[in-house]
Amino acid sequence: MADIAETMCILHVDDEPGFADMTASFLEREDDRLDVQAATSAAAGLEILADTDVDCVVSDYDMPDRNGIQFLETVREEYGSLPFILYTGKGSEEIASDAISAGVTDYLQKGSGTDQYAVLANRITNAVESQRVKRERNRQLDAIETAQEGISILDADGQFIFVNEAYADLYGYEPEEMRGRHWELLYRDEDIPRIYDDILPTVEASGYWTGTTTGLRADGSTFTEDHVLARTDRGELVCTVRDISDQRDGEQELSRIKRAMDEAPVGITITGPKQEDTPISYANRQFLELTGYTESEVRGRNCRFLQGEETEAEPVDAMRAAIDADEPVSVELRNYRKDGTMFWSQVSIAPVRDDDGTVVNYVGFQQDITERKEHEHRLKALSESVQDLLRADTHEEVAEIGVETARTVLGLEANTIHLYNEDERTLEPVAASDAIYDLLDDLPTFTPGDSIAWRVYESSDALAVDDVHADPDIYNPDTPIKSELFLPLGEHGVLLAGSETAAAFNQRDVVLGEILAGHVTSALKQVEGTEQLRDHQRELEQHNDRLEAFTSVVSHDLRNPLNVAQGRLELAREEDESEHLAAVERAHERMDTLITDLLTLAQDGETVTDREPVALAPLVDSCWTNVETADATLVIDIDRTVLANESRLKQLFENLIRNAVEHAGAAVTVTVGALDDGFYVADDGPGVPEDDRDTVFEVGYSTSTEGTGFGLSIARQVAEAHGWEISVRDSADGGARFEITGVSFCDA
Repeated sequence: MADIAETMCILHVDDEPGFADMTASFLEREDDRLDVQAATSAAAGLEILADTDVDCVVSDYDMPDRNGIQFLETVREEYGSLPFILYTGKGSEEIASDAISAGVTDYLQKGSGTDQYAVLANRITNAVESQRVKRERNRQLDAIETAQEGISILDADGQFIFVNEAYADLYGYEPEEMRGRHWELLYRDEDIPRIYDDILPTVEASGYWTGTTTGLRADGSTFTEDHVLARTDRGELVCTVRDISDQRDGEQELSRIKRAMDEAPVGITITGPKQEDTPISYANRQFLELTGYTESEVRGRNCRFLQGEETEAEPVDAMRAAIDADEPVSVELRNYRKDGTMFWSQVSIAPVRDDDGTVVNYVGFQQDITERKEHEHRLKALSESVQDLLRADTHEEVAEIGVETARTVLGLEANTIHLYNEDERTLEPVAASDAIYDLLDDLPTFTPGDSIAWRVYESSDALAVDDVHADPDIYNPDTPIKSELFLPLGEHGVLLAGSETAAAFNQRDVVLGEILAGHVTSALKQVEGTEQLRDHQRELEQHNDRLEAFTSVVSHDLRNPLNVAQGRLELAREEDESEHLAAVERAHERMDTLITDLLTLAQDGETVTDREPVALAPLVDSCWTNVETADATLVIDIDRTVLANESRLKQLFENLIRNAVEHAGAAVTVTVGALDDGFYVADDGPGVPEDDRDTVFEVGYSTSTEGTGFGLSIARQVAEAHGWEISVRDSADGGARFEITGVSFCDA
């Protein structure tokens, strides 16, 4: 049972109640110190904060009344540094940047699976414990208050935020008189430039400074002070001061300073500008360890002996110019150790001046930043690899590039990419580096539930396993591989890397690996899209080939014999006026109509591109004259203009008019009228039976011996090509009414 004093009251704000309650349950299960209260909006969260002593806020980003960043800003205004964790499923660099700017304590993106709640619980407890440490620090300041040594703390602007009694007494002030005042209060005007030009740059470069300064008391008197300055992680400056006016043993003081510099965590050198070529007169222990040289090998030499073949001229020139101008400088450059190995070094140089402002020495600081530069190089190389991946045409080519990038950029020498085979439901090896075969004779194919790889594929969470033999899902208990890195590639597969060394993969490998895995996943998605497009294009080409062959048969192989038959019929009539010839002529005319309708269906496209404003009334009147209507009557009850392909629209009206005449009789009345979103063509004939209305537009449907069965199919094709819909129902007179809807009028 957790002690009451250790209980942490957590406010979780998420506009999804089910998720908020589930998260609360998992968090309290992960750590019984956590007492989670849920709220479904920022406003409700603020009400809880007003009534409850909350230790930490966990908030979603997307919420209806205000988003997580706005909620964070309100919390910061009203509750200061209360820990605030942004826990959101909408992750992006922009949101993370805004959260950091607003003062977020931590930022965590929602994931899949329940492992995320253990991570969230850990982030919460860390934040709360850190806040409690800060409160403890304030209690420690109370203890410093009673210390005999003078101690003060300054903020980043150089103003006192804490002064103990001993420090204030040393300068002849009360502590409250000094708080909020600038440190310049305690120094003579002539001493202040040295602090700005020498002491503070040293603190910024190395984190601390120790030496002697001349303090100025409130009554105008001065004293020699032993002064130690140290910069905290929070950017504050801690000052410790002792009055050493009566101290006579200068050698002992110098020895103490040297010991302090020898223990510094950065390489420190001191050079003398008055000597030729500014040789090194002092090098601390860290500098010697960093470069691999002994003190005797360093003394008397200029620092350029560390430079080598790949040292660039630009940073060297910058250092030389700064020294010539007696100005501080900081650069990054390649240096070389005694054994010839290269390392990246951040070098900061500052002039040291005497009381008259004359430069008497230069102090240099060297810090090994090789790891950071390598990380930057890998990020850049990963970014550049995207172009190669996106140019790949096949899954196999993407996998090959991914494996090679993992090897050359991330240093994952032994790695493979397994892709998911949907037909077999397996993860099959598609690409592998050469080094993997030093560990395995054959690359395995994974099936559901048989391996860590399959577990990672299903969870979609990257995983570094320090000891695969301790994992119950190990695929091969006899494998020489001791640690593995698993990087899911979405639904496409997984990238694996192995090592014979335990715990070979750290968090940086996971982060960089996830970046590469994201690039590979995107490339695989693109390949799938490209392959689908190619399949569609092939199908379309095959369809067009068949269509072209069909229209060729219809227009040439059928119409030519028909033309011959029609010609022979005319010759036959010159010799004989048999009543059978009239029947033959009617058969020829029907065949010609069938061929024309077939070509219309086959040749006209499924979409319309060339559209123009078309007035419906004159168009319908023109179509009426093009159709054999006998004694039929036309009523035009529409005066609208539509955006359409005029030629295709004529096909629609002519076929609907012809259909009415053929099925309703020669004396039919055909009415064309307007709808709110279209128009209709109605007749007063027998209509279309309700059971046939689903099939009336199919090719070949006809209830008339005169019809071809293509007319209504052509009408539907024209309507759909324009993006309209066509349907049939009873007309007001009991006949058929064909409605075309989804039409946009130009004159609306």
